[in-house]
Amino acid sequence: MKIKTQSFILILGIALMPLLVISLFVVVERLSFASREASRYEELRLEGEARTALERVRRVISQKPADIEMAVGDPEGKVIYSSIPAVPLGSDFPSSVMRASQSPPNGRILVFGFTPPLPEGYTAIVSVPLSEFLPSRMLNDYILAGILALAAILLFTAVMCILIIRSIAKSVLSLEAATSRVASGELDLPIAVEGSNEIASLSRSLNRLREEIKDDQARRARFIMGISHDLKTPLALIKGYAEALDEELDDASDEARSHLGIIESKADQLEGMIDDLIDFERVDTGEWSRGLKSVDLGAFLRSFSRRVEEDAALLERKVLSSIELPDASMVPMDERLATRAIENLVNNALRYTAPGGTIDIAARVEERPGEKSYLVSISDDGPGISAEDLPHIFEPFYRGSSSRREQGMGLGLSIVKTVVESHGWEIEARPGQIKGVSFVLTIPAGRL
Repeated sequence: MKIKTQSFILILGIALMPLLVISLFVVVERLSFASREASRYEELRLEGEARTALERVRRVISQKPADIEMAVGDPEGKVIYSSIPAVPLGSDFPSSVMRASQSPPNGRILVFGFTPPLPEGYTAIVSVPLSEFLPSRMLNDYILAGILALAAILLFTAVMCILIIRSIAKSVLSLEAATSRVASGELDLPIAVEGSNEIASLSRSLNRLREEIKDDQARRARFIMGISHDLKTPLALIKGYAEALDEELDDASDEARSHLGIIESKADQLEGMIDDLIDFERVDTGEWSRGLKSVDLGAFLRSFSRRVEEDAALLERKVLSSIELPDASMVPMDERLATRAIENLVNNALRYTAPGGTIDIAARVEERPGEKSYLVSISDDGPGISAEDLPHIFEPFYRGSSSRREQGMGLGLSIVKTVVESHGWEIEARPGQIKGVSFVLTIPAGRL
């Protein structure tokens, strides 16, 4: 339950408290009056059992208290006795009582239900002073003072609750926004939250955590960048010597040339892994996001599709493109990283699609109430990805059972997901309609 909801319930409970107390007091006073009236006529009930009906009526009338007025109706519904001016003798008892209840005399009240024990068929109504039915003047003064005190307490409590809750809510919302920035990778902005000592202490703890995460990321980035740089030098030498041997060994056997080709292939694979590590670290630190530029997504995808069509033809595959985006479909992006991410998806499709297979690149506009998006999909008709591996394929270093995960370190799709999400986009892997797999990117339109 939210803090605001809890505060409203608290204030409502405090406001209802005086009303509940007053209601309880009125109920208790009413029950007290009923108890007094019942005890007052108890003696008449016991002594009047053996008397005739009229004698019992006369006895009840003669022994009523002086400050109580009474009207009695006989079994025929006529008034046979009345000390209430509004209920005259001989009149119809029900209609007279009805008129009297609509305009009661000043300072008095008609009471129904608390009447003396009359014989069967006889009915009565009594009129009592308000002082008998309601609390005394002194008690009224006490009640009034209590109500004023409760009102003052209520006002003070409500004001204090509102001020405290506003302060807490403001601090918590500010803290939530700051932690969301940290969670999204914005580690440069300090968490500055004003509030109580507890909130301030929590802010300081989160700032220390932010600094530690930032330092840890910096150490990791330096380590990975250093290792990658150190690996590139001997790798370049290996590739250089392999190319030199390839040129010099003109009369080498087919087996020797095969071994040399394996060395060059593995060197290229190792170079790709190192580039993946560098890109993964660069995207993870968020440094690249400062240089986003507005790019026409339709033109970008058409140019990319034409280029990969030529690459696919060399590998005896076919690329079909269907870019149904309007002109000037501008989105902010790092064009190099976006190209690397989509290229990674297409290269995976080319790698795992058999010769003669087809890769589809499609883009279209999707409109929903209140929002507009561009959907970009890269699909193939390869062996697909198993259902158990599909939820994990974007995890770093994940090695599933699918044949599509047979090479590399498992960083390629993780880098793709990191690049996509860092742009504010979304990516989803879906099974193909017949076979293969389809990667769908959702790009908000006009997001700057």
